[in-house]
Amino acid sequence: MDQEESKKPRGRLVSWLGWLGVLLISVGGKLKSILPLLKFGKFGGTLISMAVSVGGYALFYPFEFAIGLVVMIFIHEMGHVWAAKRKGLPVSAPAFIPFLGALITMKKQPTDAATEAYIAYGGPLIGSLGALACYGVGVWTGNELFYVIAMVGFFLNLFNLIPIHPLDGGRIVTAITRWLWVFGLVVGLIVIIYLRSWLLALIYLMFVWELWAVYGRSRRKKKMKPQTYLLAQDIDPVKFEESGIWIPGEDHQRPLPFTQYCRLDTREHVLEAEFPGLENVMRFEGMPPGVARRVQLVKTTRPTFEHPYVRMHLEVDYLVSGREAVGGIQRDDKYYSVPVKTRWAFGLAYVGLAGFLIYMLYVLGQVAPDLSAVS
Repeated sequence: MDQEESKKPRGRLVSWLGWLGVLLISVGGKLKSILPLLKFGKFGGTLISMAVSVGGYALFYPFEFAIGLVVMIFIHEMGHVWAAKRKGLPVSAPAFIPFLGALITMKKQPTDAATEAYIAYGGPLIGSLGALACYGVGVWTGNELFYVIAMVGFFLNLFNLIPIHPLDGGRIVTAITRWLWVFGLVVGLIVIIYLRSWLLALIYLMFVWELWAVYGRSRRKKKMKPQTYLLAQDIDPVKFEESGIWIPGEDHQRPLPFTQYCRLDTREHVLEAEFPGLENVMRFEGMPPGVARRVQLVKTTRPTFEHPYVRMHLEVDYLVSGREAVGGIQRDDKYYSVPVKTRWAFGLAYVGLAGFLIYMLYVLGQVAPDLSAVS
């Protein structure tokens, strides 16, 4: 009775905690809504969520293994942060979710598949190097715990290379060929059956739904959806003095001339509005694909001691293109326009990393103890 029955409450607890995490993700939009609660300094939320994760894993595994597992996940996520910074895209610090891993949120989305793949590849690449370093420590010290942690690290990074959204592999293959998503559907189903993983099953079903939402309805007429955006920009009061015009009244409203274009280098949609007589253009980057129909000044906040700038509030009538992103998968074929050399580079890097991880798991399978030994 003893061992078997004592494991049942643990198993139930893991299951309940796992489903609770999934519920938070689905309701909170990948936990974006609770991330502000974790901001105690730049990495304060990360440290707190790491500590919670270590505590959660320590309920079922030795404390040293729990720390090693969380460190492996942290290194993986910092690989994404490093890659995003190299591409000039701001991201949040990692937030950990016990029994589900960790995530980062991007404050600015990639504008092409090559950038998306680069950022996605950074996680498994740096994560694999971290696992390799852990394996090296195991060889150096002869401590079997490092072998087990390294094995888990290699497995987690290989798992993330499965080519389905939103796993890293599903994002990497966008710069190779989207046909690999079909391969991912087959491989994902096999892995689900083999591992009996409800978490992968949930990710798999979400991916199938995203594919249907984007491509299954492609025969329907693409409509431009009207949207209204409220934008605001601060302007130095000196600009008004230099232009010789008065700061408009708080309730003064008027239509404003505007220009809209798409940058060739970043493919970002930009909207520029101008107040007549003011030699200062209000510039708004990162607009969704579509067409602006009207830009209206609706309110002006005059400068105060606390806020020494003129804030102009604009209302923009916008027709959003039907080829916008749905669930993280882009509709626009231009997004996936990647040079052939770049496709080959990502293809070789993807296959090479997957092959390396499989090889390392084979090597560790010969020397590492059974994972049940650490439970």
